[in-house]
Amino acid sequence: MVMEKNMKLLSPIQYEYGNLKIGGGGFVTGITFHPTDSKTLYIRTDIGGIYRYDFDKSTWVYLADKVTADDPAQTYPLAIALDENDPNKLFFTCGDKRSNYICISDDKGENITQKPLPCSVHGNEVGRATGDRLIYKSGRLYFGSQTAGIIYSEDMGESWQSIDLFGEKNISLIWTDSEGKLFIAGCSGEANSPDGVTRGHTLYCSTDGLKSFVPLTAPDPVKYENSSYYGFVPQRITSDSRYIYITFTSSGKVFYGGMGAYACDTGSLSGGKVYRYRIENGVPVFNKDITPADETPCGYSGICSNGKMLLLSTVCRKNGGDIIYTSTDSGESWKIIMNRLEYSRFDWNIPYMKPRYNGGGNCVHWISDIKLSPFDSDTALFNTGTGLFMITGLASGDVLVKPFCEGIEETVHLNVYTTPHGRNRIIDIIGDLGGFAFEDYDSECENSFANENGDRYITCLNADLTLSDPEYIVATPRGNWTGKTKGGLILSKDCGSTWERLPMPRGLSEFIDQKLDNIEKPNVDSGWTAISADGKRIMWAVASGRGFSNKAVCYTDDEGKTWQKSIFTDSSGNSADEHNVKIFSDYYNSELFFAIAERENLGLYISRDKGATFREVSIKTDIKCPRYAHYQLSRQPDKSGVFWLANGIKGLYRFEIKSDSVGISDILPKDRINCIGFGKGLEETPAMYVTGNISGEYGFYISDDLGESFARINTDRQQYGVIHSICGDMREHGVFCLATGSHGLMFGRQKNLAKP
Repeated sequence: MVMEKNMKLLSPIQYEYGNLKIGGGGFVTGITFHPTDSKTLYIRTDIGGIYRYDFDKSTWVYLADKVTADDPAQTYPLAIALDENDPNKLFFTCGDKRSNYICISDDKGENITQKPLPCSVHGNEVGRATGDRLIYKSGRLYFGSQTAGIIYSEDMGESWQSIDLFGEKNISLIWTDSEGKLFIAGCSGEANSPDGVTRGHTLYCSTDGLKSFVPLTAPDPVKYENSSYYGFVPQRITSDSRYIYITFTSSGKVFYGGMGAYACDTGSLSGGKVYRYRIENGVPVFNKDITPADETPCGYSGICSNGKMLLLSTVCRKNGGDIIYTSTDSGESWKIIMNRLEYSRFDWNIPYMKPRYNGGGNCVHWISDIKLSPFDSDTALFNTGTGLFMITGLASGDVLVKPFCEGIEETVHLNVYTTPHGRNRIIDIIGDLGGFAFEDYDSECENSFANENGDRYITCLNADLTLSDPEYIVATPRGNWTGKTKGGLILSKDCGSTWERLPMPRGLSEFIDQKLDNIEKPNVDSGWTAISADGKRIMWAVASGRGFSNKAVCYTDDEGKTWQKSIFTDSSGNSADEHNVKIFSDYYNSELFFAIAERENLGLYISRDKGATFREVSIKTDIKCPRYAHYQLSRQPDKSGVFWLANGIKGLYRFEIKSDSVGISDILPKDRINCIGFGKGLEETPAMYVTGNISGEYGFYISDDLGESFARINTDRQQYGVIHSICGDMREHGVFCLATGSHGLMFGRQKNLAKP
């Protein structure tokens, strides 16, 4: 039976927030300099919002700190525009398809007004790094959308009108000259496809105020090997006093996003072009194909000019990494200034980006935008899938490339754990980069989770450790894209500083072997793990993709030398094949494990024989836990058999596993709690930290009495978008960690506390 408790809401407590430094780590999708103000510079990211550079403090400032998990649209920006006459004005579009906005600021992003857009937008969809798609000119906003073609507003986003581009809905770029007389638009060419396999025309221009468009010469479709949908799509555009330059790509096999996928991160790019146009009587006329000679398949995307120099980048270049070129003769000839680790010097000022952690190569990839500084001809910036980089020495030829990521924390964190003692204090589970182990809140770690050779693992789903020996940690990574590491289970005996991969549980069943084969491919989910309270048994719910399976739950008592298969039964003792199960251990009872089944109504399985057999327990209550829903489970660290569940839908549930039953209490039956975690308490009772809506107000909260009362510990400027996990510090009260989906790994600390 579910019991309800009355709750008191206490006065808010002041907390300060910061990041555990990683630096970069995600996809910067665009760079925007103000044309006349040397201290106005922005970047947009795919999942991490917009940043403005603070030139006085030499750091990037995050502009989405007020964004909540209830409406995270601003963390997915698609396009930026500036007012050339007023550097304080900022415009950007953003969305997560549910909420779609034009955002306007009069103070460089300090305060932002958002207005609904009449079309679907997403800053993390394929094609996200083309552009630009947003223009502010003479009081009018133009937006090249992904779903509704070109739209414009004459009243600052209050209303919008459409401009027909031969039925094309998916726009890759829009551009206008300084006088606003010439307008160029690029698109995916879907609406005019002759056969659904070949793209229609993709490049157009207008000289009559967008009343009509005429086709501009674009590369003819080429059927590249493994192309899902062939033909070239414009990526980016630049101009100088003589010419207009446009880059193009052709998609290879599209793994997601449908036939409209046309930019980097589509699985592959099979070809690219760079075209030069000359202005004749106000109209661009194709002048020359200036594509660099390169036998390696690649697209071309980033391009910029300062009138004297052109910079150009490949994107998704196969088998070797992207190249940056420079030209001083309008593209007649090209000089390579960066190719892998050659042609330039590198300053790897962020540890995990060093070549020895990246298969001996360069972590630079997905260069879709490159911009020369309008105020320093010696300097340029370019984007990557691992953050922002700076190039200096362009004028002298002594080129230096270095990460330019101070303040940029754009990694997606999935789980976070703190240790009661041991070498490292925080264990971080992260998308793309695997995980990090931090000694404290101010130190950066040398590398993310890696094998004995320094080669990095990537995306983990979880880790587990014991309270008695937190140096002993098991985690579930994917193998990296290079194949230098393989997915599965990894074990650390020094609190996450070094790792070894455990042998795979082969031979238990054909079903499990098939999953293991898939896991050994690059970038495939490994699953979920748990370790017994005494540290002697490791359990693994094998995934090989999204979701888990009871048929593939196994355990080892000798660090993977031998494995056994777990048996699942329903409440009547019959064999159960229920899918999507995560396994958890008890903190104190080595014999006790439990499993949560992800289905419409939560399923609970309990094992009292150290995970050898699990039997379903009827919990006789309606607790939603649908497949792929976000929920967080946290074990109460001071008591055996007690865990708490925040299902992100409604309620906050306390479970107590007894000898013959399970007691369930709904602590906050009227509220929606997204995340829950525990840390050191004021006395013996642990501190509870949650995120969600309590009494109608979204925020972060602390309870020092296990849910009898809560106090809010953030302000409206301390929201940080989607939060995937929360965990209190196990060594000090009033300190906790936030695994965010847009702004890296964060910590909160009560203001009157000294630094932990």
